[in-house]
Amino acid sequence: MRTVKQSVQIRAAALLLALMLLPACLARTAAAEEGLEDVTMMLAQSAVDSYGLKDAEGKALVPRSAPEILGRGLPDETGVEPDYRGIVGYASLQTAWDVSRFNTFGKTPWLLPVYDRNGDSWTERSDRVIRHKTPVLVVDQVIREGLGHKFMGYLSVIRLDSLEPAWIDVTQFCTVPYWTLELSDAVQYGYCIAVYRNHSRYEPLDRKNHRGALPDGTRILMCDKRTSRYFSSDRDLNPLLGIVFRSPLEGDSFYRTFLFFNPDDLTLLY
Repeated sequence: MRTVKQSVQIRAAALLLALMLLPACLARTAAAEEGLEDVTMMLAQSAVDSYGLKDAEGKALVPRSAPEILGRGLPDETGVEPDYRGIVGYASLQTAWDVSRFNTFGKTPWLLPVYDRNGDSWTERSDRVIRHKTPVLVVDQVIREGLGHKFMGYLSVIRLDSLEPAWIDVTQFCTVPYWTLELSDAVQYGYCIAVYRNHSRYEPLDRKNHRGALPDGTRILMCDKRTSRYFSSDRDLNPLLGIVFRSPLEGDSFYRTFLFFNPDDLTLLY
């Protein structure tokens, strides 16, 4: 006879297979994205049924999509703790010192840490990671308000790629699969990779208002900085901020450069 764990794994594998095959069967349209969302919600409901998950009132947890909630520990109302419990969202890169500082962003898939809880402390596991873009169902949260009114801490989630429980950093959780959006919208949610081709004839612009040529096919690490030093001086033609690595050596003077791009020149890859 099958054990409960085996049954969970079989159901997860079947639904995950459907999730993987759907994009190949459908064109990338609104209908396709709705189909992917449907399969993700099916995985979440399977997790609820398999683990008997309950809400605060003791009723069966009802998974929900909540794109209107900011995610990443950002409060929708200043000083009010966001409630992610029951939300189907995504593990996605945000605290990315390694890929934004070092020239490793092209090594995909991006991998995020998974944590173990021991009382009031969490330790990063060396034997487990979670892929960027992995759908998750939030079961519980232990977060507190930190600097800038942003909430820090951890989320207890069920990974919908394996139906296994895990703890992830709240800043690595978003409510929207932003890699399916237009690039101008996607960069507001987190890091992504785009490829550059000069269709607009407007060359990239640096922070000193200098324009310069860039080879077609260059891969750009796209990011969103909200401080004034990262605002483009030409927001009409070159509004999008990206990082270009001109050298593999961090010590080189042109190792990393921030440039502003025209949206017509970039195609979202990852």
